Amino acid sequence: MGTRHEDQPTEHWAGPESLDPTPVWKQYVLVALLLVVGLVVIVIVSVAALAPYLATPPALVAGDRLVLATSDLPPVGAAPKLVGTPIVPLEREFLISQPVRGQYVAVRRAYSRSPGGSVRCTVTPMGLSSADQRTFIAQCPDGHAPTFNGRGQAIDAGARNLDQYNVSVSGDRVIVNLARVIEASERTSGPVPTGIPQPQGTP
Repeated sequence: MGTRHEDQPTEHWAGPESLDPTPVWKQYVLVALLLVVGLVVIVIVSVAALAPYLATPPALVAGDRLVLATSDLPPVGAAPKLVGTPIVPLEREFLISQPVRGQYVAVRRAYSRSPGGSVRCTVTPMGLSSADQRTFIAQCPDGHAPTFNGRGQAIDAGARNLDQYNVSVSGDRVIVNLARVIEASERTSGPVPTGIPQPQGTP
């Protein structure tokens, strides 16, 4: 059997259609479809990113971001404000305060003494918001009642800090990201924050 092309049986030859290139109009259609899909993706991403700035506060926008107006939030040093139903579901309720000018803290009302613990405590305001003084208290069904400063940091030794939502400020809007929980790790000991008198016997 020969090795030259003309020596091969005709039934082994490729048909003439194999030599035809893909029609140009099909290539144009494919490129156009890819461009349209790309534009749609860009529009969706842009709208989602701009949603917090287009919505009228209070509003829950894409990405579980809650938009609040600074005019509706506590001024510096004022008592924390509860943000709950119907704005957010019961399990996502939080207290927001401004212990330092321009810095908002959103602590979750649901609290447990250990990460993922079964004992659920309810966080309530204890006083005026302060970076050092007692601002929050967690009422636990087992009788424990740890206290926390305006930043959500535990004042009582051995208590875990409060879980918080990520907060950002943009002009006259405060954006609370309910999808991002900053969960405090368990702590067995720790210093008493500045401004809090230490109990007798504390080294």
